[in-house]
Amino acid sequence: MKNDGVFFMPHPPILINEIGNGREKEARDTLAGMRYLAKDIQTNKPDTIIFISPHGNSFSNGTCILYGHELYGDFSSFGNNEIKFVKNINKELTMDIFNRLEEADVTTVLMDQKTAEQYGVRVQLDHGVMVPMYFIDEAFKQYSIVHITPGFTDLEENYKIGKLIQEAISNSEEKVIVVCSGDLSHALSDEGPYTFHPEGPIFDEAVKKSIENGDPLKLLSLSNHIIEEAGQCGLRSFLMGFGVMDGYEYEAKVLSYEGPFGVGYLTGVLKKSQQTKTSLMHIIKEQKQSQYFQRIEKEDDYITLARKTIEEYVRTGKRLNIDYFREHFSESFIKRIINKQSGVFVSIHKGGQLRGCIGTISATADHLLDEIIYNGISACSKDPRFDVVAEDELMDLEIKVDILYEREAINTKEELDVNKYGVIVEKGSRRGLLLPNLEGVDDVAQQVSIAMNKAEIDDEAGMKLFRFEVERHEI
Repeated sequence: MKNDGVFFMPHPPILINEIGNGREKEARDTLAGMRYLAKDIQTNKPDTIIFISPHGNSFSNGTCILYGHELYGDFSSFGNNEIKFVKNINKELTMDIFNRLEEADVTTVLMDQKTAEQYGVRVQLDHGVMVPMYFIDEAFKQYSIVHITPGFTDLEENYKIGKLIQEAISNSEEKVIVVCSGDLSHALSDEGPYTFHPEGPIFDEAVKKSIENGDPLKLLSLSNHIIEEAGQCGLRSFLMGFGVMDGYEYEAKVLSYEGPFGVGYLTGVLKKSQQTKTSLMHIIKEQKQSQYFQRIEKEDDYITLARKTIEEYVRTGKRLNIDYFREHFSESFIKRIINKQSGVFVSIHKGGQLRGCIGTISATADHLLDEIIYNGISACSKDPRFDVVAEDELMDLEIKVDILYEREAINTKEELDVNKYGVIVEKGSRRGLLLPNLEGVDDVAQQVSIAMNKAEIDDEAGMKLFRFEVERHEI
């Protein structure tokens, strides 16, 4: 059926008069934008509204979709017990979206009451849904809902999810709209929830321009540094909304933007036409292929060895045989790693974020070849912090190999240097390691603290310190 639009709406409860008690007037433009969008929705009279909110049950590695007969919510946690909502779930559309995500190998939780009890969470409306709903219901109430919460997964996946939502909407016999709930930077001033950070206004301007120009690539290209320092919550919701429009021409409009409480609030809308265009997913795929080949051309033999090991294991579940190495690597390189033993760490990053890291402090294999192979396989498949690397991720991976030199005991932290030395902490049977020169680790105290947390060591009394250097292979 027809998708009648994607609506971008913020969700500060202070916008609601019964909660803001007059302060909502400080966000006058946002209020006007919310009511404009609500009237637009009233005109469309959708059968179902898909709400995408960052404040539902959020997971680090996947999307959450609520399921059941109906959802209830109120603003009691914001000091108001009078405003309440009860909405029926469109179970058929919810299941269609869930099944499409599952078929596309997108990690997804279908959160019904039984599953929620297992996770220790609730199946209910959150304020990310209820604030937009409050304004929509002033104009139009007769609709069912689908409730989706993005996970902290990579940006492209969230765009892809939007594309899958589009397919489910097209398969539905109902009139459906999508509301993407999200605030922008929370670091626009020292009076906001966070202290001011210069990346806050930069992030907000990027989102605003992206919507004005109908350019989701601008959002997909944002650096992790900007995203993290901006302290935002709406990016992944907005990217899902853009994904809903993938492959179609559409009119894009920003109705309002302001930051009265140190937080960026944007209202806007995308209206789809029937004219098609090249899918951004196709463009992204071509770009990824180009970037992949540029990356591997720069990689040295150590990184290539780790990459080929990972790619073979992910695709086949097997390790490369020795004949492959003799055919694809120089005799001098093979001789060098066959005749050496050392601890090795293989680190995998994707989109600037860690995707897996496993290593050995000292040699556990007969030679460096097997050490790299073993840790490469473990990094992509056995790191308990992450899902197993999937085949469609392989072109996105950035791989680093650290070969560890012998560790040496030290007496004080003053003998450490976060850029030159890694650190090992030991206390009894507990041991933790942190590699040197890692992004975000700025001083020795932080370095030692992270290593202690890894080892689950609570205090330094009786703790031994070691330092080591590495031979790092990265591009």
